[in-house]
Amino acid sequence: MNNLIFWIIVCSWLIPLGIRMYNRSRARRIQNDTFRGPGYPPRNLPGPGYPPQNYPGYPSEPIVVRPADETPQAGPPSNSSSPTPFPATGSSQPQGYRARKLAELDAKFSNGEIAMEDYMKQRGDIMNG
Repeated sequence: MNNLIFWIIVCSWLIPLGIRMYNRSRARRIQNDTFRGPGYPPRNLPGPGYPPQNYPGYPSEPIVVRPADETPQAGPPSNSSSPTPFPATGSSQPQGYRARKLAELDAKFSNGEIAMEDYMKQRGDIMNG
């Protein structure tokens, strides 16, 4: 029985120690780029002082998104006979009750007139009718 307790104590100390040593050596191999083993080409990582790589399909500069009011107008659409599904914000066509109330609520929240909790409560009330 004493022999069993001894080996349990020894293993409970040796196993975590072995795992820590393995993780350290693995981290060292990854850092030194020897993790992949012989016969594999080394990874081509840029060193310090080199510009970041440009990946195809991703823009190198951030895209600036402007609000709809600031976008340049290209002129009237070619097919002017088709009705628009949503009225423009500055048009004389009336918006729906919910859209109008949500726009007013958004304006109050944006101007800092109401807190986030009140905004969410009132928005829920508008959406639920």
